[in-house]
Amino acid sequence: MTEEFTPQQVPGYPGARPPKGWVPPLDAVLTLLGVYDNTQGFWVGLPLQSLTEALLAAEALHTEDRVDEREKIEVTVPNGSAQDTVKTKEYEIPAGEVWYVNRFNLVTEAEISGNIRISKFPKTDTVDKKYLGTDLAASQNVNYDLKSAGQLGADLRLVGGDKITVVGTVTAAGGTTADRKSILNVYGRKARRLV
Repeated sequence: MTEEFTPQQVPGYPGARPPKGWVPPLDAVLTLLGVYDNTQGFWVGLPLQSLTEALLAAEALHTEDRVDEREKIEVTVPNGSAQDTVKTKEYEIPAGEVWYVNRFNLVTEAEISGNIRISKFPKTDTVDKKYLGTDLAASQNVNYDLKSAGQLGADLRLVGGDKITVVGTVTAAGGTTADRKSILNVYGRKARRLV
């Protein structure tokens, strides 16, 4: 004996509003993505954005690993580089991962300034926008708490393919007298991507 499944048919074209009082087949395989509006007497579909927001909230709650100084990104400006020479080092978030970054620690050595570029930010002259409005001066070690006021106000969500770039710029008038580094330590958590 074969089991037959006959769905309830709604008159009209796809996307047409079902008649008043129509109840969809509530089966074990149906995920309800709508609510019944008592005032109008119709089922109203939830916007897809509400499902996306729920998945993002769930994604942020489930940590799979830490992001810490083991993922540091450092750019080296070679000895003898002239003033205003710019060197960059790019790090791409691995495919399938999502990172929630809550803190940057940027360290600059003597004779160079540093900055950070984030590929998710808008481009300026076809280059990723810098995170800091002005470069961090030479010989500095500064933490940026991304959740605090004056920063982003929330964790920075980066997905596979997004890039973080560290920038080192020679500021010394006579150039560099040794190899100099600009180092970015990234802190946060890794989660499983749902959206």
